[in-house]
Amino acid sequence: MITSLEQVRKFLGKQLQDPYGRTHGKLIGITANLRDETTAVGVETANGEFAQYPGERLWINGETLTLVPAWKLDAEEFRKEFDIVTRRLKALDELFSVGDIQQDIYEDLRKQHEDGINELKEKRRTLLDALARRTGVLNAQLRELQTYLASNKMLHASGEFDDAGYRSASDEINTGLVRTSAERKDIEAITTYLVRLDPTTPIAISPHQETATPQPQPVATQAQTTTVQATTREPALVLHVKEK
Repeated sequence: MITSLEQVRKFLGKQLQDPYGRTHGKLIGITANLRDETTAVGVETANGEFAQYPGERLWINGETLTLVPAWKLDAEEFRKEFDIVTRRLKALDELFSVGDIQQDIYEDLRKQHEDGINELKEKRRTLLDALARRTGVLNAQLRELQTYLASNKMLHASGEFDDAGYRSASDEINTGLVRTSAERKDIEAITTYLVRLDPTTPIAISPHQETATPQPQPVATQAQTTTVQATTREPALVLHVKEK
């Protein structure tokens, strides 16, 4: 998404979050091109280090500046390109079938779009691999959070953690579980969409893929949840190229 310097500059000095509520750090710098489009932003992270992110990953939602995960941006780009090329191929075939397009022109145009389909097939495989890797990272994080939650329960029950400390830690862990699970659910939805395009193509499965979706544990203060929109779309289309 293209954002202007005017849109982004009001967030200078404020926190940058992802769609799931995680804070990346404080926005401390912006670069823009001559068209006033934000090309990159500099962020000071919580540990005092600095990171730079491309401007295309920025989304503005009301008074919040959001850094969209790279996998989510790539998935949206793929979906748009695939929808366009499949609609064009369908229209081209329909026009040719009723004699509105000459055969040589039809074949040239179809060849161009079939080449685009083949490029999208490679993008699809790359994206599925990236999603599988990210799922593995998220599953590992969920496992760690669940382990800490169980350990805290044990230490609290044994009298080694006081009530206030236990509640505070549990709230943070539950918030982390909700956010991490929300991202994993989005990835699962996108993966399902991509697999349906060509069910015959095997995909990489993360070694942690079997981790069950955790349920936040009740504590004194309820963890804040983040609303996430799924990106699946029906009906699914199959990545087949017409054979000559």
